[in-house]
Amino acid sequence: MDKETGTNLTRRSALRTAAGVGTAAAFTTTVKTEAAHAAVDNDISVAQDGQYERVPLKKESIRVRAIQSPMIPADADNPKPVMRSNLQRMLDLVDQANGFIAGKQDLVSFFEQPIMGWAPWTREEALKVCIEVPGPETEALGKKAKEHGCYIAFASYVKDEENWPGHLLLNGILIGPDGSVVANHWKQHNVRINPRWTMYTTSAYDVLPRYIEMYGKDAVLPVARTDIGNFSLLCSPYDPDIHRAIAIKGVEISLRFSSGGFNQVDSQSASLFNNNYTITMNQSISPDNTGASGAGGTSIYGPRGKLIGMAKGVYEQSVSATIPIAEFRRNHRLPDVPMALVMPVYEKYRVPIDPGLSLEYLPTDMVDSARYIKEKRNW
Repeated sequence: MDKETGTNLTRRSALRTAAGVGTAAAFTTTVKTEAAHAAVDNDISVAQDGQYERVPLKKESIRVRAIQSPMIPADADNPKPVMRSNLQRMLDLVDQANGFIAGKQDLVSFFEQPIMGWAPWTREEALKVCIEVPGPETEALGKKAKEHGCYIAFASYVKDEENWPGHLLLNGILIGPDGSVVANHWKQHNVRINPRWTMYTTSAYDVLPRYIEMYGKDAVLPVARTDIGNFSLLCSPYDPDIHRAIAIKGVEISLRFSSGGFNQVDSQSASLFNNNYTITMNQSISPDNTGASGAGGTSIYGPRGKLIGMAKGVYEQSVSATIPIAEFRRNHRLPDVPMALVMPVYEKYRVPIDPGLSLEYLPTDMVDSARYIKEKRNW
């Protein structure tokens, strides 16, 4: 039986909507005027009976479309023209996705940073191209979502000067068919494997103590519960433990956003081992972006890692699928994890990089970030 829950906003947060539980008629939205440090509920929504929290579905099957389009970087000194053009391109692609030939979609999803693109910016430069949530860009996309009655998803650089001044966030964002921001998920964790440079975005892990204080433990690995399914909005590749944990919390469809740095096996294995859907959006080839890499591969995987659809090449295109979400939900079971075997090992494991390092220092660029992380490593 579905467990219907509603939520009232009790704190201001760019993340709060992602963790909250909505209903088919009343989705949570961000509120800019509420206190950032209001008391939070630190319960974690993990079911004890094999079921999981969800809201009633509005239809038996949903139509989804993953967009693979060029990534065009804005000029940090004059970002508005390119950002406006990129946003308009997104709006046009939503129209096309819901056009006469394609038919109405329930979800249209874009890759990572379609509004500002990507370049090897310094922190100072990157903050100039960030959007705010909510803001003009999400409002424009919200109008388009309302026009077509669909959800729109993408990932973006985000800034929150009120609560996180100077921090560069990388968030997955879901806009509902009523035009509101349904979910705004922070990147949970940065995998740092390059010794010479590494990203300096602030993940939840990088500020974990304060993050939990502000948003609660359940928001660390959030689930957006909507009337077309339970979603995660992930900018965290190569993190199978995160994907397993959110599956235990009841994620049915993982939206994974990339701008070149992802691996097909990583996406497929998430569905294989967690028995849910994984939709990965990547950029198309972007000739005018010398900093872009790894085009193509936009894909949709189903339970047990079954390939449902994949982009044919690296050029601009879309990948579509019909997901029988109601049938899936009736038969879906949470992962069977032998906790008694793995937890003793996990509890003794010493992490190479401690949480909370971005509370101490904010690197100026990717090279400075690698230097800082190297100094702080445990091993």
